Amino acid sequence: MQTTEKTELSILSEISRISNSTIGLAEKLRRIVEVVAQGMGKDGASVFLIDRSGKTVTLHAAVGLNQESIGKLSFPIGMGIAGWVAEQKVPLALEDPYADPRFAYVPESGIGSFKSLVAAPVMDEDSCLGVIFVLSSSVWQATSSDLTLLTTTANQLSGVIKSARLFKGLQDRLADLASIYEIGMALTSTLDLEQLLSLIAKSTTQSLRAQGCTIRLMNLPEIVSKKTFAYHSVIGDAIRELDARIGPAVADRVAGQSKPLLIRDVSKDGAFNESTSGSVISVPLLFREKVIGVITLYNKQKDGQMFSDEDLQFLTTVASNAAVAVENAAMYERMEDLAIEARTRAQELSILNDIGTAMSTTLNLDRLLRIILTAATMGGSGLGFNRALLLLTNDRTNSLQGMMGVGPANWEEAGRAWGEVSSRHKSLMEWIQTGELFEHRDSALNALARGIRVMLDPAEGVLALTVLNKQPYNVTNAAADPTVPKELRELLKVNSFATVPLIAKDRVIGVVLVDNMFNQRQITDGDIRFLTMFAHQAALAIENAVIHTNLETMNKDIRSLHEQLVQSEKMAALGAMMAEITHEIRNPLVSIGGFTRRLAKKLQHSEDKKYIDIILSEVSRLEGIIHDNLSYIKEVSLQLSDTDVNSLILEILTLYEDELVQRRISVETKLYPGMPLLKIDAPQIKQAVINILKNAMEAMENGGTLSIKTCVLDDTQEAAIEFGDTGPGVTAKTMHNIFNPYYTTKPRGTGLGLPITNRIIKAHKGKIDLKNKETGGAVFTIKLPVSSTK
Repeated sequence: MQTTEKTELSILSEISRISNSTIGLAEKLRRIVEVVAQGMGKDGASVFLIDRSGKTVTLHAAVGLNQESIGKLSFPIGMGIAGWVAEQKVPLALEDPYADPRFAYVPESGIGSFKSLVAAPVMDEDSCLGVIFVLSSSVWQATSSDLTLLTTTANQLSGVIKSARLFKGLQDRLADLASIYEIGMALTSTLDLEQLLSLIAKSTTQSLRAQGCTIRLMNLPEIVSKKTFAYHSVIGDAIRELDARIGPAVADRVAGQSKPLLIRDVSKDGAFNESTSGSVISVPLLFREKVIGVITLYNKQKDGQMFSDEDLQFLTTVASNAAVAVENAAMYERMEDLAIEARTRAQELSILNDIGTAMSTTLNLDRLLRIILTAATMGGSGLGFNRALLLLTNDRTNSLQGMMGVGPANWEEAGRAWGEVSSRHKSLMEWIQTGELFEHRDSALNALARGIRVMLDPAEGVLALTVLNKQPYNVTNAAADPTVPKELRELLKVNSFATVPLIAKDRVIGVVLVDNMFNQRQITDGDIRFLTMFAHQAALAIENAVIHTNLETMNKDIRSLHEQLVQSEKMAALGAMMAEITHEIRNPLVSIGGFTRRLAKKLQHSEDKKYIDIILSEVSRLEGIIHDNLSYIKEVSLQLSDTDVNSLILEILTLYEDELVQRRISVETKLYPGMPLLKIDAPQIKQAVINILKNAMEAMENGGTLSIKTCVLDDTQEAAIEFGDTGPGVTAKTMHNIFNPYYTTKPRGTGLGLPITNRIIKAHKGKIDLKNKETGGAVFTIKLPVSSTK
């Protein structure tokens, strides 16, 4: 393996390990730059990421640079080397960056201690996420291999960043939902308007990490005698002064347009004085399309940070609930309905939280699907549907394939299952922890689900439409619904059901179908809303499981390739060494053997003849070892011809007939009379068969039965030669190493017979399978293609 390839595999393997860890993105980036710098043998490395605005690239991790620059050193897109690479999206190597006009020298960063650099963009398809640098304190003439290595590393880094951001986005979303829930609960805690407004101002300020908040009420004649202004600040009177200057104008603009307002930088908004600085979001409190107030937040608590579109969306959500709460203060009679709604939402969020916790316990796709469907059909701590089916999209075939179904098959089974759940009072997590949830249950519904396959064509009906239109469907009368195919109706045997899409990253990855076949409870719009929320949560979990599975497969392939390359190098070195040793031993051994045989003839009747025979025996053994080594070292060259394998086996059995009798081994043959001629190298296949035959004979030290069978496998259309013995079988350790050269369990063996056999069979594009028989003994099966390619 070339040094560059080793370095690349080492770096990518380490990055994969870091990516799979539970540390945060900042720590992952810090470790990755250390790995890259060390792996490429350089003194420094750094990562710049493009900010949300897309206008600036900022240092997020570095080794060799001043650590105080992290988070502070930034360049506009197109400026500096980082900005240029981010804009052009191409790698760049500079032997002398200081002579390049694109280079922006920032001495505080510590860049002055480096003389050369290489940079590569971190790409997500066509979008640039950032730039990775490798820095050298000595002059470095980077090669194309260096650029390729860094570009490959950047691609791996892209996956790390995307995964971390996805995880962070999920955390933020959960945090937002929790905050909205907490604020919603707080809003229903009082009917005192002044206390209510103060609570809204304080909660939104804390949730969005703002410096302050004001709320102005209007168009509420019922409460004109009450307080119509609220204020909350975490930095003193500065926000009150800012609100006094621009607050009324902002409120008038928002109320007049009845639309949310985001001003990232007040100084750049033409409606205000340039000397006024800050960031503002303001949202109308709308009730029945009437503006009853305006809520305004000022400045993020973190210096230099501005409000984002996500902040505006969050505040809009909060404001919609706040508007209802404010209106409730004037219309107390609606409190009962709002309390019921709040309890329902709280229960749903609690259930979703429990289900989310349960789904987070595994990344195994099959287990995850069972958790999802069990949650959909569980009462109490689940969604409570009678049956649930899950289907996943197949991009390759452009179809929807059934994966799993959970639910009873009939009334009797339904009653038994519900009785078991109600009597045992177990939560979803408890079912998971005890392992009972994953007991093999090959139910009729599961078989039914797996048999569903629908092409993603609108004409295929409701399942395809759920995917194509990215929307749920509540079918209340399947018999009269033109979107429900007859085949699906007959398969489900229900007249009402619902489908919701599983959407992850704005892409539909599957469909959940639910029904209430047994209790006949109508599926309401509220059920659909709750099911949709659940489906979004499930889709993200499935997407993560699929990503994890793909990463595991990729890592396994990389490790396997690495092991193969290492083994190849070891065998090449071993071959060269053994060839030289064998050559040095062979010549004197020939002389020893020749002279010893001459002495044996002269000393036929001498008492010393027995010693000569011992020498001759050992010489023959050494010659056998040399022959085995030369056979293994040399390349397998095939001379193919049409051969009758059955005849070849009978010929070998005739050759070893006497030895088999001496060892008290009986032979049972079952040779397929219709065996086709195989295009093989007959002498080499003969050697392979002999090696397996010898191995079987040696395994039956006290006699036994050797069975030989030939056939053609129907499923793979391969010719098979099966050898079975009645020996002690093969241990797990030997099973793992039996085809490795020089591995032997015999006191006088070379450990090359079966490795040579394996090479011969592989050269014929075949394979050898080994397994132990339940009745004792081992079975070797040689599989050869019926039509072999030259």
